[in-house]
Amino acid sequence: MKILIINPNSSVDMTNTIDGAAKKYAQPGTEITTVMTPDGPEFLADAYDCAIQVPKVLDIVEKNKDNYDYFIIACGYDPGLDACRTITKNVIGIGEAAIMTACAVAKRFSFLNSTPGSTAAVPERLRAIGVDPSKCASARPIGTDHGMVDNRHEHFEEYVKLGKKLIEDGAGAIIPTCAGMSDLKEALEQRLGVPVIPGVVAAVKMAEQFWAVASARAEREVSLSGRK
Repeated sequence: MKILIINPNSSVDMTNTIDGAAKKYAQPGTEITTVMTPDGPEFLADAYDCAIQVPKVLDIVEKNKDNYDYFIIACGYDPGLDACRTITKNVIGIGEAAIMTACAVAKRFSFLNSTPGSTAAVPERLRAIGVDPSKCASARPIGTDHGMVDNRHEHFEEYVKLGKKLIEDGAGAIIPTCAGMSDLKEALEQRLGVPVIPGVVAAVKMAEQFWAVASARAEREVSLSGRK
């Protein structure tokens, strides 16, 4: 299967991080291509940044709708997700994918956010998806801007410290909301002892699952038609 991952910002470093994480956890036979929007902010800090990038995300999906089996929007805000699904139904947002995965593996989960702005957006994201707010143990920011994401490896111990606070809050799983944090998954799990669910990884595995089911159904229909 072929997946196109769209990074809605213009950061080359974040795009490379997303691509690396997606390919690391993808199954053999899953072809991953990751692109970023041609211009705009290097970090989507708020609803305004997301809004100005939506038309660019839509344009990428529209131009590639016949070339890929699934599309993934690689931003925790899921900018343009509903609009993209009017172009093709096979679109997954990493924010939604991470939340739904966390619901499946833990009684309660917490968000490791990039900024206070993304932290403040958590209640609305849960409401929009239809998830009981009581499932969320907490949401805490790692910094005040994207610097702590850009320099996440240098500040890894601060991520661990915050992760421990989230566990103290009652989290049985942790969602790092920014796609740029995707490459911290294994290191954080080793230190914290709970599932860490980057949306990029969750979305890729979801797409693979749906594709496998659709492929099995198609094979079964071919087999049944051959018996007639």
